[in-house]
Amino acid sequence: MIAEWKKIEKKQFAPIYLIIGTEDYIINETKKRLVANILDTEDTDFNYANFDLDETAIEQVIEEAETIPFFGDRRLIVASNPSFLTTEKTKSKIEHRTARFEDYLNEPVDYSILVIIARVEKLDERKKLTKLLKKQATIVDAKRPNDAELRKWVQSAIKNNDFSMEIPAIERLMELTGGQLTTAMNELDKLMLYKLESREISVADVESLVVRSLEQNIFLLLDKMIALDISGALSIYYDLLKQKEEPIKILALIASQFRLLTQIKLLEKQGFSQQQVAQKLKVHPFRVKIGARQAKSFSYEQLTATLERLAEMDFEMKTGYGDKAQKLEWFLFSLQDQRVK
Repeated sequence: MIAEWKKIEKKQFAPIYLIIGTEDYIINETKKRLVANILDTEDTDFNYANFDLDETAIEQVIEEAETIPFFGDRRLIVASNPSFLTTEKTKSKIEHRTARFEDYLNEPVDYSILVIIARVEKLDERKKLTKLLKKQATIVDAKRPNDAELRKWVQSAIKNNDFSMEIPAIERLMELTGGQLTTAMNELDKLMLYKLESREISVADVESLVVRSLEQNIFLLLDKMIALDISGALSIYYDLLKQKEEPIKILALIASQFRLLTQIKLLEKQGFSQQQVAQKLKVHPFRVKIGARQAKSFSYEQLTATLERLAEMDFEMKTGYGDKAQKLEWFLFSLQDQRVK
């Protein structure tokens, strides 16, 4: 739970909020709580404004914040994508005159709540304006959670809703949702709705109800192959074909996963931790965790040989050589022989 959420629900508002991070669940939930606690239903249309700073100049946002509320007690002004506070290049042609923004940060009005949303890992700390904003604003950290933090999020939601969920079920939910907080919480909502009567969620419930993305099905398919469960792997593959997934697309995702396993194998040999590997490869730590587990079943040489075979198959499929679905099926059969004995 975000500490600031409790204050918002107690109607203890800050005049300025800065939300930094890329986790949509935290960003959206913070906005939802602010709207619910600041605005009455009937005055939302009059006292709520949402701006994209790639399309609107910051001085217009401040002008809106300084406008006296119509009917209600407060206004809520939300502005996203402050590229002028980051090192990122933008295609926006909007010119931001920030002097008025600086003045507002130093003396915000008491009848408006200004929310700045920066969907980035960090702002440009060298800028004077960034330092001023971080000093004057209440900061909400919307970074993507690691495994331990995600587990706490799930456990907190279970407890707050008076449900019980066994640890293996929580772990499986995290795995099937790829360590993504937004997806995990959406799927948990669905599980709780389904188990509303018993209020107990099992591994079987997670397996049967959680929707798997194509990427998650590829992870699961490789897990089946590593466990020498050929029929299980083929069952997943046939299901994907029934869902009209193209063999060449499935092949591309399998190749992407093997590329990741190869990179993980190499970096771990060089002494990097899983967290460092995730940072170096710029992938979610949960993907690295799963990949590291899968990579143990292959030598580095076997992984590179498999990548070469996948590249050959990609060329053959694109040039119309042989039956695409059958070609990938035979690859799955042969993969069991590539494992470390």
